[in-house]
Formats: sequence, structure tokens, C-alpha cells
Amino acid sequence: MKFYSEKTKKLYDSTNELEKAELALSKEAEKKELAKKERAEAAKKVEEAFKTASEANEAAHKELTEFCKKYGTFHKTFSEKDWDFVNPFRDWFNLFW
Repeated sequence: MKFYSEKTKKLYDSTNELEKAELALSKEAEKKELAKKERAEAAKKVEEAFKTASEANEAAHKELTEFCKKYGTFHKTFSEKDWDFVNPFRDWFNLFW
């Protein structure tokens, strides 16, 4: 006699095999759900970091604007360390190398 599982959509020779397969399927679904939650939490942290960086950038731009209005110009010398921050292609290169 064969046993059919609605969850796995397969036939099994015994109820024991069927229960094992359904248990393995439910454990896999739990793993996927946990991974999905962890990914969502990590994505939320990244979004918060971008928001913080954006706010800091806006504050720096505001200070620079006020400085330039008051004193005329602002001079900034960029070093190699600063170039890493300014370089727009840095993230793309890091993805592939």
C-alpha cells in the first residue's frame, strides 16, 4: 500500500517515511523563514546606516554653505584616504575583486 502526502505531493511506502518527509519539509520551511527574517533585519540596519549617512551629509553641506556665505570659500585637501570615500566606483570594484 502506498501513502500520499499532500504536503510533499509524493507517494511513500510507509507512514513512517511519509512522516519523516513531512517533518523534513517543515524544518526546511522553518529554516527559510528564519533566513528571511534575518535578511529583513540586516536590510533594515543597512537602510538605517544609509539614512544616518545621508543626514550627516546634509548637515555637512549645510555647515559648508554657511561657511562659504560667511568667509567666501573653503579649501579642502584630499588625501588617498579621502579618495576612497569620494570614488564612486569603489563599491563596484569591491564587488568583483
